[in-house]
Formats: sequence, structure tokens, C-alpha cells
Amino acid sequence: MSSYLNKNSKSGFTLVELLVVLSIIVILAGITFGVASGVQSTRLKSTAKAELTLLSQGIEQFRLDNGDFPLTSSPEDNAITLSKSLLGWKAFLGSPAKFIDKRLSRVDPAPMPYIPVSKINFEGELPESPRKKPVDVRFVDPWGQAYVYAYKESKKWDNYGFVLFSKGEDGESSPIPEDGVLTREFMEQAQNIDNIYIEQ
Repeated sequence: MSSYLNKNSKSGFTLVELLVVLSIIVILAGITFGVASGVQSTRLKSTAKAELTLLSQGIEQFRLDNGDFPLTSSPEDNAITLSKSLLGWKAFLGSPAKFIDKRLSRVDPAPMPYIPVSKINFEGELPESPRKKPVDVRFVDPWGQAYVYAYKESKKWDNYGFVLFSKGEDGESSPIPEDGVLTREFMEQAQNIDNIYIEQ
């Protein structure tokens, strides 16, 4: 018995089969990307919370040593004030006490930082010598934005503590209220919805 192939029969995939396979690949890629993106976002938020906790502990230790939190009602950028304070370069000195940069004499020891600098991201360069004052250092969140810090910014300040948070992935936030109180309404504003606070 002889067998033969029909001239019209061809091996390979039809256009419909190829489209089905491509659709499945696209769907799987979308699911994988969505899961990976969600994991990455969760990891960055966890990092920001851990760094906020570290900064908060440093600020509290600064208060114990100096009698008050680092003030931000000055022309200096708040992020610079925070970094100088936690790196040990700001203090309340004189009578009446003024919040100023330290000036070291030849015999003064290098300032001791209030946080382990290796455990937090920052922008700018730390001086090679711990006896040299940092100039442009800012502690930054996982998205590269300086952490928001404020304390007694206005005469209307009614908050008993300091304000500290990350602006989140979009890098945006509303101005801090003059009384320093971050209400639920403040946190739920469109610019603040992705902000990261220690309590969250």
C-alpha cells in the first residue's frame, strides 16, 4: 500500500496559533512585571520606614544631649540642618542658647554622629576627616529625595515634636501646615497620598 503526502498539507503553525502563543506570553510577562514591580515598591517603602526610624532615633538622642530638637526656622535648608545635626556638627551653645554650627579648636575631639552613617543613604560627600564639617550632605530616601524634616518653623507651631517623612515615589508633598500638625486630611491630599511616615 503506498502512502503519499497531500500537496496542500504543510507543517508549521497557523497565524491563529501564533497569535494565541504571543497573547499568552504577553499576559505572563505582564503578570511577572506587575508582581516584580509590587515587590520592588514594597522593598523601597520598607527601606524608607527603616531609615525614618533610624533618623527619628538620632533626632531623639540629639534632643537628650542638647535639650531640644534641631531647629529649622532658619535660612538654611532643612535637609542640611538635619544632616549637620545628626552628624554632630550643630548644637545649642551660649547664653541664651543659640542653635549654631560647631567650631572646633585644635584640641576639640571630632563630633560624634547620632546615627550610623553607613546604614542610611545620603547625597553629597562626607569630608575625609571627621573633624571637617560636612557642607552639602542630605539624607535621602530610596527614590533619591531628601527626607522632609521640620521643627518649630513658625510662631503658630503647635506640634510638640518634629515632623519627619519621605515624599514617596512621586517626590511630591504639600507644604507642612504652620502649626506642624499632620492631620489625616493632610496625609490624604493627592500630593501626599504616597508619603511614608514612621507610624504607617
